[in-house]
Amino acid sequence: MTTLKEIAARCGCSVATVSKALNGLPDIGAETAQKIREIASEMGYVPNAAARTLKTSRSHTIGIMLFLRGENVWLHDHFARVAAGIHEELEAAGYDATPVTCTREHLKGRYLEYCRHRGYDGVVVMSGFFQEEGMQELVSSGIPLVTVDYAFAEHSAIFMDHLQGMYDLVKHVVEKGHRRIAYVYGRGFSEGSVAHVRLNGFLHACSRLGVPQPPEYIRPAVYRDQAASAQATRELMALPEPPTCILYPDDYACVGGMDALREMGLRVPQDVSVAGYDGIPLSQLLRPRLTTVLQDGREVGRCAGRELLRTIRLRNAFQPQHIILPCSLVPGESVKEI
Repeated sequence: MTTLKEIAARCGCSVATVSKALNGLPDIGAETAQKIREIASEMGYVPNAAARTLKTSRSHTIGIMLFLRGENVWLHDHFARVAAGIHEELEAAGYDATPVTCTREHLKGRYLEYCRHRGYDGVVVMSGFFQEEGMQELVSSGIPLVTVDYAFAEHSAIFMDHLQGMYDLVKHVVEKGHRRIAYVYGRGFSEGSVAHVRLNGFLHACSRLGVPQPPEYIRPAVYRDQAASAQATRELMALPEPPTCILYPDDYACVGGMDALREMGLRVPQDVSVAGYDGIPLSQLLRPRLTTVLQDGREVGRCAGRELLRTIRLRNAFQPQHIILPCSLVPGESVKEI
């Protein structure tokens, strides 16, 4: 096995400097640290995880905490991209990142206990029940933490600009001539949640663009649930004056709505226009090609990873940042010009 002493001799520096570089400690120049890590990799150096933890009081493991019901993160298009971005950023810095499904019965409300038991150096929280008591305990614990799409004043957070994304989508639909626009929103509705922000964005966009918004055009469903969106679609099309365009909470839900429309003998977009959200690859394979809003999940993950590393490195000198990333409108063929 390659030793720190051998790496130090090759690099022409002290064993202490090599140790700092390989353990990501702050009191060494970034260029020097990178050079040492590259040489160590060339020499086939593999750190002893147990020894490193004892020496640095760090496990070099990070928890990615998710609250997805009945679904593995790697099967969820958007959150899989976010998790992949986190992995890329953390692994480059010598950390392992572990997804944690927090909806498991034995974990509910015991998030801080679990993180301490696992010895995580920090956590990224996505799709969380952020107002839950157990989450508040974790947030207040002092463990380095970054949230995605939700903000705590004392921690860094990464957001997608859903207000602008929703405005751009509604504006696109209005420019196609639509005035009767319905919105099927995803559940998980609490102050500050993505569902809350997007619904507010939809209503605000309609107000700014002078589009009337009757209450019956707003229907609840469930994210990524095709059956719930299909039911909401049937209810909307049964109205005395049905919408000419329906917006859905995500691209999968939109597929459920399109299926319901086809069952009713209606064509997309000739009879009814539709649009999704998230911009998953499937949306561009559908026919008609789906109009949607793209979230760059990979960049969200990379930003979250960088912020968590900064939090761990600076500790008491850390200043939280709330970073907002843009969404992008992806015009497709599912919104007809009328």
